Amino acid sequence: MSGRELSWQKGRLEVLRSVDGWLVLAIAALCLCGIVFIGSATRDDVLFGQQQARQALFVVCGLGLGLFVILPHYVHVLRLAWVFYVVVVIGLAGLPFFAPELNGARRWYAMPGFSIQPSEFAKLAVVLALAALLRFKSRAKALDGLLVPMLVAGVPALLVLRQPDLGSSMMFVPVLFAMCHAAGASLRSILAVLLIAAAVGVLAWFEVLHDYQRERVLVWLQHWSWNEGNLHTYEVREVLRGPGFQPWQALIALGGGGLSGFGLGEGPQNRYDFLPYRSEDYLFAVVGEETGWLGCAAVLGLVATVVFGLLAIAMRTRERFGRLVCVGIATWLGAQTLLHVAVCGWLVPSTGLPMPLLSYGGSSTLAMLLGLALCLNIGARREPSLSADGFR
Repeated sequence: MSGRELSWQKGRLEVLRSVDGWLVLAIAALCLCGIVFIGSATRDDVLFGQQQARQALFVVCGLGLGLFVILPHYVHVLRLAWVFYVVVVIGLAGLPFFAPELNGARRWYAMPGFSIQPSEFAKLAVVLALAALLRFKSRAKALDGLLVPMLVAGVPALLVLRQPDLGSSMMFVPVLFAMCHAAGASLRSILAVLLIAAAVGVLAWFEVLHDYQRERVLVWLQHWSWNEGNLHTYEVREVLRGPGFQPWQALIALGGGGLSGFGLGEGPQNRYDFLPYRSEDYLFAVVGEETGWLGCAAVLGLVATVVFGLLAIAMRTRERFGRLVCVGIATWLGAQTLLHVAVCGWLVPSTGLPMPLLSYGGSSTLAMLLGLALCLNIGARREPSLSADGFR
């Protein structure tokens, strides 16, 4: 073996030794919680009984691929960021033509034995593309410097919204603004863009959103006025049997769990099949029903540990691409978790969105694990930076 090969292997070992072990344990614990609760949600289910085993396979594959992401220098990811972005956008654009329609949406490419959901990889692609773009600080200073990043995030967001998938399309917004702010954009510029986005949202209400999406918003607004006096009226009961059924059952599950829950597999809403899509869009409701507020706090504590761990890596990383990637992945993980929890508690209108690393889904799990592995790669290295803000 040549000296160059020995040096390369030694470098790989040094990288693995420098990986944040506590962060790895927190990520692994979240994955394990997901496998456990998916098993509880699909227990004795004829149609979805294989989801626990499949999720375990997704996690193993994600961890294996993550190892290959950690070992090489992340500069190779920078060089491929735009290639990955273009591939994902093409994949999203092809969904209306080549993807089968399932539950009124075209979101997945059907492959032999599995399916691929490009919208999950689009979140990772946007983080990488924005980091590659915003690593030049001058592009994020002024309002006009935000227009190009808005276009980078807006193209896949609109393609995802077209599927339709409102929940996933919303995830690009906090990622965009967090990364722009980390790159140097002023709060004034971001607030101006938010006002523009609000105006676009009003237009989208009338021109873009489907009837069922508007109905979910209206039912959500209506449910705040329900009380003991009108809850048993015919009008409210009809809503609870129709568009309000799923969020109402999730709210019952969360509230019924109490402090410590009913125990794994023993939650009434879960066990007696009152709560639809409980292994995916409403998994946190199962967590609350079966482990109570203590279990919810533990799961959210693990998520917070990972998010703050990624932000800690960002704070000590002077190289701008690596810093921005960590900010983007942390925002993606934190924002999507909070929105999933808010949906389960009916704090926001119902929308289908998995809880990262916990909900069932191969594309969601693989994309998130690849993003986290890249952050671990960045944290294991101390790259010099000659940019002005690198010395602040």
